Amino acid sequence: MRTVLVTGSDTGVGKTHVVAALARQLAADGSRGQIVKAVETGAPAEGDAAGARRLAGGGGTLEAFTLLTFAAALAPSTSARAEGREISLAALLAQLRALPLCDWRVVEGAGGIATPIDAEARDWADLAAALVPDAIVIVVPDRLGAINQARLAFARAAATGLPTGVWLNSHFATDPTVSASNRAELAAAGVPLWSSVADLKVERVYPNVLVERASESALESTRSTSLLPRLQHALAERGREGLRRELRVTTPAAGVLNLADNDYLGLAHDPALAAAAARAATAHGTSAAASPLVTGWQPPHAALTAELGAWHGFPLGLLWSSGYAANSAVLGLLPRRGDLVFADRLIHHSMIAGLLRSGARLQRYEHLDLGHLEELLQKHSASARPSADSEVERDVPARSGREVFVVTESVFSMDGDYPDLARLAGLKRRHNFCLIVDEAHALGWHGPEGAGLVRAAGIADAVDVLIGTFGKTLASGGAYTLFREAVVRDYVVNFAGEFIYSTALSPLNVAAASAALARIRTLAPEQPRWHAVSRDLRARLRAAGWDAPDGDSPIVPVRLGAADAAMSLAAALREKNILVGAVRPPTVPAGTSRLRLSLKRTFCEADAVRLLAAMDDWRAAP
Repeated sequence: MRTVLVTGSDTGVGKTHVVAALARQLAADGSRGQIVKAVETGAPAEGDAAGARRLAGGGGTLEAFTLLTFAAALAPSTSARAEGREISLAALLAQLRALPLCDWRVVEGAGGIATPIDAEARDWADLAAALVPDAIVIVVPDRLGAINQARLAFARAAATGLPTGVWLNSHFATDPTVSASNRAELAAAGVPLWSSVADLKVERVYPNVLVERASESALESTRSTSLLPRLQHALAERGREGLRRELRVTTPAAGVLNLADNDYLGLAHDPALAAAAARAATAHGTSAAASPLVTGWQPPHAALTAELGAWHGFPLGLLWSSGYAANSAVLGLLPRRGDLVFADRLIHHSMIAGLLRSGARLQRYEHLDLGHLEELLQKHSASARPSADSEVERDVPARSGREVFVVTESVFSMDGDYPDLARLAGLKRRHNFCLIVDEAHALGWHGPEGAGLVRAAGIADAVDVLIGTFGKTLASGGAYTLFREAVVRDYVVNFAGEFIYSTALSPLNVAAASAALARIRTLAPEQPRWHAVSRDLRARLRAAGWDAPDGDSPIVPVRLGAADAAMSLAAALREKNILVGAVRPPTVPAGTSRLRLSLKRTFCEADAVRLLAAMDDWRAAP
């Protein structure tokens, strides 16, 4: 079954017309469909679901359902309180899942995407994160103001990580000049325009939302119950968008300039690490052979955890099978329903995955914009503060137990930039939140003894949980988390499935990471030279006309915009034995495809000349 969530930038934007248009096209092949109005407020004579079914010309294969109805034409949470009732997001999801089976389902929300649904102020984006529909369609009236409304609503929906697009609804009277401007500006801003409606006739439907029946695509009907056609369809869609990933064997060879991996200090082939791993294999075996809570937590694991704690200035820690597992576990476990999480808009997918699983309310602040974060924290503080009005105070207990978290990376994995961590620590002193920082891409390259940017900023005491990885600068495999409080560590040990049920890191990984830590400490005094090389390469790229931001981290993005341009340039460089990362959506926002250059401490003048010449050759080719 395919599910589409239709929401909007506001109330009265024509969501029901869009639902009808979608339903009419989906029902054209006789498949079984449902139109579902999740929450109806205002109790109209004809509900939205029934109205959409009528407009779609629905026959016996099209059903209409309304899950909850309230008399007052207000926000769902307010309408429910007026009747002494309560809306539960979990109950809504249970009602949706209890509906009869069908081939496709279009779910319509109430009001705009950020309209509160329940007493915890969770909205339709929160419902989408839990429901995981195939796509979110945001309906925006095609008129003056559409650009602002579409960008704001799209940002809220895109925070879920789900496929999202804007439907410019032109069933209103539309000025052609305004309409053309709306489309041009939204496309330039990277907002996907999936469809528009004129007199309920579908002009175009984006293939991520609906199955195209074009003969050349030969795609399977949504009625198919076979797994393989469904998977083939999804891959075909990704291929048409130029976003399909391919697994390629990479064979190390002499003369290759590797700017693709994250071995920033070039330790993956260091003899000291290889020797340490060999000794560990002899002494402890090649595998821990059990989870940490059985027999997998051995003296080398405990010793490495203590070394890492001393390096960063933390008393306690744990080791994990991967950085993804560590982030997903910690952020899926520590925040919980009712809590509030403020996260940088560009945090890693592993962090988003954990936060969406937690049930906490996730709100993104603009990338590196701590002013925006401070505004959000102040708004939260004001809303949580008891009022002098006794009639309002009854709302305070529901908020008093809410924990607030702030989540960021130090060096961001795709942009290579980093926040003002000292200022962030100042915000924590004023607003008392739990601070979680992922240092994966800062290790070695930054900080005293290569311990990262948290230590460089002198704010280790302000960080509650620090995440690091062994698979990059530490040239091994796995990851670690460090904690300030024993109760936090013990809670994770007792409740994190990724820790409890995963085999502990192999002794080889542990030994290699410990040896890498020793090497990093000896290499750290060279950091000023590495930073200068990074700044110089960026300046030379800009001078040659490439879009490369300033900075001094080992990650140098070269923004190209179009996905096909990134793939083409990466392929051209590979032909000249230069390996780079070509990064496309959904890893990065739409319209920001780029090359991702990962510098090594060994990167030199000859490498820079070789890289720039190869890039210029590609640009000059017909």
